[in-house]
Amino acid sequence: MKRLLVVAGLAAFLAGCAPEDLSSLIPTLQSGSLGRDVFLFEDAAVSDTVVEGDLFIWGTTVAVNARVDGSIYVYGRQVTLNAPVGGSVMVVGREAVLTDQAQVEQGVLFAGVLLQMQEGSSVGGGVTAAGYQVLLDGDIGEFVRGAILRLRLDGTVGSAPAGALPALPALVLRARGPLLVGWRLAEGPRLSAANTSQVDMDDLEARALAFAREFVTLFVFGLLAVAFRPTLLYVLADRIRASVWSSLGYGVFVLILGYVGSLLAAVALGFLGYGLFSLGLDVLAVALLGVGGGLLVLWLILLTLFAAYGAKLVLAAWVGRGILWRISPRAAENRFWPLVLGGVIYLLVVQIPYVGLVVALLATLLGLGSAGLVWRDMRDRGG
Repeated sequence: MKRLLVVAGLAAFLAGCAPEDLSSLIPTLQSGSLGRDVFLFEDAAVSDTVVEGDLFIWGTTVAVNARVDGSIYVYGRQVTLNAPVGGSVMVVGREAVLTDQAQVEQGVLFAGVLLQMQEGSSVGGGVTAAGYQVLLDGDIGEFVRGAILRLRLDGTVGSAPAGALPALPALVLRARGPLLVGWRLAEGPRLSAANTSQVDMDDLEARALAFAREFVTLFVFGLLAVAFRPTLLYVLADRIRASVWSSLGYGVFVLILGYVGSLLAAVALGFLGYGLFSLGLDVLAVALLGVGGGLLVLWLILLTLFAAYGAKLVLAAWVGRGILWRISPRAAENRFWPLVLGGVIYLLVVQIPYVGLVVALLATLLGLGSAGLVWRDMRDRGG
């Protein structure tokens, strides 16, 4: 527990530092290029020339004024994009603005305080954001999702990604069960007031198929969990039953530490690799990035899979067993029936607007928290 608190404190310290503060914690890196990729590390970083590869920028203020054929990776306080981008844009910072000259062919990933797309800007893929305020006045090709406190959407959004539930008439905000924390926006056909009361049977059929698909996916993960660890889900469910509030609080801790810590580790790994390349240690840099990056990606995949599916299965086992104890104690001892009952109840509840988003978030936090508490208990007993 002490080690986790130390790591969490370090992550919070680094996240709160401004770029110029962090410059004293890492070796001084010089701007330059590596093949077609360009690296800019300056207090006021400005890219005014065409970049044929990827663009990496670190600075207090960042401005991209010329075309980038690859992707852009930015860490800065104020970021302005004034040019077309052939790949994706990934920004970690306080404010990011996509002007009317910004045309991003793929997607945008943002973590910070304010993300703004001005009228005339466009994103061919989707926008994923985690922040306080997101103002989208441009055109988005696929979807908008993330953890957003204040959202304004005056632009246009294309069809939702594969697997999302069909859109309701007009613009809708809808929770989707397997998502960790987030929502998807989709624009469907608009109906007149005279037709809004009519029931669209095709839409209901599509929703039923989507529900069945979500249930089968969740149940398959449940079968795999029961096959490899028959009692794991119920051990985690019993940990929630023993201390709901502790599981919830520990889940917040695990969620923040897992993703924020991984982001900081990825940034540190990237700069360390670039430093080794600059010193001519190419083999060591490739080995570090390959092994370290692979382990980091594997950790994120496992964490996301558990948060998206495993945590929901833990909640389903807890709810299903709790209900069956009052109806049929014999069925409650079965490995599968509590999962089936709890899974159906969960998927029905998450279809409710707003309520579903809250339930999905609680399921994620409770599942992560119970796993963290069980791991802590096993470590304490082993010590």
